[in-house]
Amino acid sequence: MKHLYKLVMLLALCVMGACSEDSIEDLQGRYDMARYEMTQVTNQPTEKLKKGIKAINLELKDANGQQVTLRFTSKEWVLPNGVFTYNNQPTQDKEVFVHVEGSTSIVSGDMEVTLLGSTYYLNGLFVTADGKQLSIKYKGAISFEIGEDDPEASGYTAVLSVQPVYLTDQSGQVTGIVPGMSQYIFNISDPAGAPAASFVAINKENLSLEELMGNYAVAGTNAEFTMANGWKLPDAWGGYYGGTWFDAEGTKQFVTEGTISITSVDGIEGGKLYTFEGKNLTTIIGMDGNTYQNIPGTATEVKIMFVTVLQSTGIQLHDQMMSSTVLGKEMPYSVYLPKDYYYTDKSYPVLYLLNGADSNNNDWLNQGLVNPYASSLAADGGKDMIVVCPNGCPDGENVFYCDDFTAYNYKTYFFDEFVPFIENTFRIKGGRENRAIGGLSMGGYGSLYYGALHPEMFCYVYACSPLTYMDGIPNLYDLYGAAIGGGQQMPGLTIEIGTGDFLYESAGYFEGFLGSMNFAHEYITRDGVHDWAFWAACTPKMLKKVSEAFAD
Repeated sequence: MKHLYKLVMLLALCVMGACSEDSIEDLQGRYDMARYEMTQVTNQPTEKLKKGIKAINLELKDANGQQVTLRFTSKEWVLPNGVFTYNNQPTQDKEVFVHVEGSTSIVSGDMEVTLLGSTYYLNGLFVTADGKQLSIKYKGAISFEIGEDDPEASGYTAVLSVQPVYLTDQSGQVTGIVPGMSQYIFNISDPAGAPAASFVAINKENLSLEELMGNYAVAGTNAEFTMANGWKLPDAWGGYYGGTWFDAEGTKQFVTEGTISITSVDGIEGGKLYTFEGKNLTTIIGMDGNTYQNIPGTATEVKIMFVTVLQSTGIQLHDQMMSSTVLGKEMPYSVYLPKDYYYTDKSYPVLYLLNGADSNNNDWLNQGLVNPYASSLAADGGKDMIVVCPNGCPDGENVFYCDDFTAYNYKTYFFDEFVPFIENTFRIKGGRENRAIGGLSMGGYGSLYYGALHPEMFCYVYACSPLTYMDGIPNLYDLYGAAIGGGQQMPGLTIEIGTGDFLYESAGYFEGFLGSMNFAHEYITRDGVHDWAFWAACTPKMLKKVSEAFAD
């Protein structure tokens, strides 16, 4: 066996000996690199580059005094685990700039950072401008300068609405209002769009947002700087709730006693950010329907930091009615009007917003947060506009905004009756350049359909999570192919859809078709599914886009 083993090894050496000299040279070239085993580290000042990004600066030396300068970019104040990609001017998370004293400048490479216990392992492989390779390694402890984070928007959004402070009788019926006082209601949503809290502050009327800052006692009175008690009826009685509450691990906690502070800071990107904080609170989670006793809550404190506050200053008209001859019935619609609509004779551009399936004309106002976003846009210099929401589901039927799909000739109603009625009822600027259309899901299809059917009517189309193909309804591929191929002046177009949406793949096919037609458009994809958390986040972008498209 020993002789056989030696024979095999001899054959292997012969095969290796048969390799070309070029192969050996290649092998040598791969390992012919400058190697730096660093043994000392010196921290340099950490810098704040921009929102959420810090620059961590280090100087390393080896046993011979050779110096290497590193500049990592990170979201954290300490160096996290991960792979950092070379950039000569790092600005994004997980990038690194490397300078080796006396060496040609580096053009590419990566450095892997691993923290085990209190020991850091830095392993970098880089390529210089003259094609040489550099290996940089360090093993040891690294200490960091921990700074204070600048205030950054947390993703929580509060919609502030203002109402009178009502007087009620024992049965809960409104009997009047408290003169000179208002309820300032902060309805807060988390970054995913889910309801997170409601703080009902009571104070003098006509206060600015900054004048509302301070400590509020949850006292159940109508005095200034108090906060309304939270309450919830038993589920058997309808489960209605109101007042001040916040979510704690999926359970609403209704605040009955304590103090809640509202404070503000200047955000790193400009503008104010607001924090709501309460400690030593008394909370309940509801009322027992048998004993009529409140059920104690589980949370005694709350802190929601760096909230973006939007104020609803516009006018909302829900469930207005018009008589339709085409549909043979009264049809509801809802409207957002700018705050000064009834105080001026000014005319405005109009955005028609179409609802999705199994929905109604109130959804864009109630869940899409049109009022606060349109109000904020106007306050920030965007164009004031009227937003009109027709009902795309007469008698609960999903009509897909076309004729002949159901018993309702909805397309004919929309163009022959609804649009003329709206634009004769409200002060709306005429012309294509002052009219846009958008929608979600079924309404996203409707906006795409109407934009291609009557491109002479709309300057912009914004389709959120749109249906782009279904048997029995007009084919968007045919419509857009004919319109674009025929040289028509098409509206501007944005399609926005979540990567987890069940319509994501079909929307991608349609977007690819538009690209094949060389039709200029915007296609936005981001995390999200087919729900209002996604669509409400579309609203500010849609309003801004159509505001920019409207004529000056």
